[in-house]
Amino acid sequence: MCRLLAYVGSPQPLAPLVFGGDHSLYRQSWQPRELLSGSVNADGYGVVWYSDGRPGRIAEARPIWYDEDLERTLGVIESGCVIAALRNGTPGIPVDRSGLLPMVHGRWSFVLNGFVPDFRRSHMRALRSDLPDDLYGALVGSSDSETLFLLAIRRIQEGSSMIAALVDAASRVKARVGSAEAQLTMVMTDGDSVAAVRTGTARLTNSLYMAKHPPLADGGIVLASEAPETGGVWAPVDEHTSVEIRADGTVTTERVFLD
Repeated sequence: MCRLLAYVGSPQPLAPLVFGGDHSLYRQSWQPRELLSGSVNADGYGVVWYSDGRPGRIAEARPIWYDEDLERTLGVIESGCVIAALRNGTPGIPVDRSGLLPMVHGRWSFVLNGFVPDFRRSHMRALRSDLPDDLYGALVGSSDSETLFLLAIRRIQEGSSMIAALVDAASRVKARVGSAEAQLTMVMTDGDSVAAVRTGTARLTNSLYMAKHPPLADGGIVLASEAPETGGVWAPVDEHTSVEIRADGTVTTERVFLD
């Protein structure tokens, strides 16, 4: 499973979001507390931020602790919309740059915290067959993350909201895998709002927390797979629930029902 963090609020340096707190996203690379599988998140990292509506990205297919300059670099970049992730590779899916998170397409960026079981052998061809030619042609790897991201983009291009697009992608997976376990917690942003679903085909799903104005953020709202700070400001997002955080600070939550 991966670890993630997303921020919406007034522009601030990125470094505190990744390195701040007593259980920072950075620390979660070697000392996660709530992984459902695996033990570390050392298969790559990435940070996406927005400037004038356009995403910038730093990503490497190696443990985050190898980049001695990252904190210094992120300390001089400011943004009001940020999404960051650590990768814990899924067996059977190549651990290369094509699967690095967060992924970017156009103005959207995306993280999957989870997996589609037996993806490449049993489900990749069927799920990708639903992509239109332009999005199929945009594929660069063979990961479940990239496939779900572009399936969501397809629905957005057809007029769906980001939440509806993520739920639709998860429903397509459920229809494919049946009773098998798929973990499908996803986060997506267009640079203004952040949409997330904490869901999957199993009763127990990957953890997700939310905080309004936490100490590591200078105002704003943060979503994180593990609370990066000690304190009551962090509240769990209910399982099988969607969250939308708008640029004005409005938060909407709804139950998620997969078709």
